[in-house]
Amino acid sequence: MLHIVKSLTALNELVALHKDGDQVLLIEDAVYACNAQHPIFPILKELKVCVLIADLQARGIQNRVSPSCRQITYADFVDLTVEQNNSLTWN
Repeated sequence: MLHIVKSLTALNELVALHKDGDQVLLIEDAVYACNAQHPIFPILKELKVCVLIADLQARGIQNRVSPSCRQITYADFVDLTVEQNNSLTWN
């Protein structure tokens, strides 16, 4: 399943439903979590995480992304939706 996460608060809820093989995509304000200095970052350590480059750039934090988080384009986003059978958007 592809978990599309829009907010930081949704990350706590996501952990309870995440399964092996799931992919997490951080968009909108959730991209702040990909900074290793962010208090919520430890949640991401156990997850396979991608982050949308356009949202990083919009917030001016593209140079603060942890190497454990894969930065992707909109085209890559489309590829993720094709690769995963289901998706769930977390607000």
